[in-house]
Amino acid sequence: MIFNSILFLILAALLPPLVLLGIIYRMDKIEQEPPALLMGLFLRGVLAMFPILVLELLADQFIDFFPWSTLVYLFLAYFVIPGFIEEGVKYRVLAKRTWNDPNFNYRFDAVVYAVFVSLGFAAVENVLYVLTNGFSTAVVRAIFSIPGHAMFGVVMGACLGTAKWMEAHRQFEQAAALRKRTFLLPAILHGLYDFLLVGFGWIFYLYFIGLVIYVVKLLKRSAREDGPVTM
Repeated sequence: MIFNSILFLILAALLPPLVLLGIIYRMDKIEQEPPALLMGLFLRGVLAMFPILVLELLADQFIDFFPWSTLVYLFLAYFVIPGFIEEGVKYRVLAKRTWNDPNFNYRFDAVVYAVFVSLGFAAVENVLYVLTNGFSTAVVRAIFSIPGHAMFGVVMGACLGTAKWMEAHRQFEQAAALRKRTFLLPAILHGLYDFLLVGFGWIFYLYFIGLVIYVVKLLKRSAREDGPVTM
């Protein structure tokens, strides 16, 4: 009975990210990516949980050491730490594994890669939360947390795909600048997402709706304008 309950909670936690992965995978119309590569990226997202936990623990210890005002503390704890640490580690994993991979030959490939890394992390995070807090947590996180990670992955991938195209077309300075944005933009969006979620009520819901609209348009445009990264 206990085993069945735990299995149910794990499956409930994994279902939302797996559904989103399937949607993104099917949007890659021109040349779908090798399953082994995607599985490897997903597992790298899972393993990213460990350095993220260590870095966030150290960062929490640092900010707890100083007497910040309440607003500054909330900004550091819910904007800077989750946004910049989580997206920084995910970007590092993504870029290191895919930038020079020969399969990365279309711009939309980067969106698929980034979402697989992001949802690998989100999946294991969701499993841990659900096992700790129960099924109701899976429902809440399926509504807000899982789509959030997916959206940050879409933004990261869209930027990375364009940066790859720019470098292939010898626009080296623009490519380098966009690679910085590939990390910074998702980090800021993620940090703002978590910060507003803590006590800002309707402002967060407006932000969430606006982010969904922006990312859906970006995703559709990226899929529609997909093309080779090389000349």
